[in-house]
Amino acid sequence: MIGILICGHGHFARGLIEATEMLCGPQAYLQALDYELNEDIDVYRRNLLAQIEAWEPQTEEILCLCDMQGGFPMEACLTELPLKKVKIITETTLTLLTYLLIRRNGSQDSHQMIDNAVREAREAIYVIDPQILFADQEGEAS
Repeated sequence: MIGILICGHGHFARGLIEATEMLCGPQAYLQALDYELNEDIDVYRRNLLAQIEAWEPQTEEILCLCDMQGGFPMEACLTELPLKKVKIITETTLTLLTYLLIRRNGSQDSHQMIDNAVREAREAIYVIDPQILFADQEGEAS
């Protein structure tokens, strides 16, 4: 089993899990670790390490999905977990997380699964201009 720990600022991690559970249902080895405003940095680091160590015996690998590159949660993962069986993925989206959850117990090795998830997340980003999208319909209605 691959464990997934979501790390982020504010309520990012909990919010992402709530959204994911609406789509995929409750998930084992999926946990949120939010860095709250005014939270003690050392407390966050200890909680991060405790969560990883609790999962290590039961998981093949742990993915730390962080909200942004260069933020404190990512930095904490990088500095606190160098000797752990952890991979860090930044700029996490709902698309990325659902892809990983659906495929984490499949036949792909984790490297290939992560590469595919990142590609899917990138390809899922669109800029939609409703004025252009519905321009033909407005012409037909006139």
